[in-house]
Amino acid sequence: MAPVSRRAASTLGGSPVAGSFGASATGRSWVQDYTVTVNPQTTVLDCLLDIKRRIDPTLAFRYSCGHGMCGSDAVSINGTPSLLCKTTVAQAAATARTTTGGFIRTGSAPSAKPVSPTDAAASASAPSDPPVIDLAPIPAFTVQRDLIVDMEPMLDQIRALQPYLEARDELLKTKDGKINVLEYLQSPAELRKIEQLSTCLACGVCESSCPVFVGGDAFIGPAAIVNQIRFIDDSRDGLTKERLEALGESDGLSACQSVRACGLNCPQGIDVGEVIWQFIQRTQTERQEG
Repeated sequence: MAPVSRRAASTLGGSPVAGSFGASATGRSWVQDYTVTVNPQTTVLDCLLDIKRRIDPTLAFRYSCGHGMCGSDAVSINGTPSLLCKTTVAQAAATARTTTGGFIRTGSAPSAKPVSPTDAAASASAPSDPPVIDLAPIPAFTVQRDLIVDMEPMLDQIRALQPYLEARDELLKTKDGKINVLEYLQSPAELRKIEQLSTCLACGVCESSCPVFVGGDAFIGPAAIVNQIRFIDDSRDGLTKERLEALGESDGLSACQSVRACGLNCPQGIDVGEVIWQFIQRTQTERQEG
């Protein structure tokens, strides 16, 4: 396959709004095309690394582990937020456009000649037009350069809600009051409640898929909410009341419109929208029951 990897380039600055990477006050922006021949199972990340090594050393993108564990290489691939290292060329090509432009023929021309078996075989063996894989920075974040965006606003929102365990200081004790186990134990059932949420990479894919967050309205975002639900549901945590109060602010749960687009492309398979919706329903029921 010979896809064309396309990236949106920008100098420092840019717009935090989806699809807007126009020239900032500090410089200019443009779209750059690259043509590479690769195996269909090659990841898009490996394509960019190849381009950077052989064609354009100035191409800027972010990555770390390269194996879908760090979440640092989230970009928009053909308009869909995805991780570069977990998307193969074959997967990206499935949603890519071809290089052939113009109108689509919907019927046969009156003067069309019948196609002979020889011509049909030659046509089938001829190489098809390579797909054009469009790469762009993920929406909702300010573009810093090329495919790199500023993730600090999302991370600041997560940090503001204390994304760490605050144990209740309830250690197991013996009958005479002595500490028996110097650990905060969990049962398998208690672990299952938070196990998948604990795998969140904070990659920003859910944020850039959320129309409320991308739209720029006051909303803390699905990543911070899911992070807090993970600790609220943790049997060892002792800040449930404080966490619920923090999520109850005007830019928290009440701002979520339950569009559920946030879970469509999560690389960890977390149904973010369903998790948030079930949590909202549960808290409303608990509040009504007093």
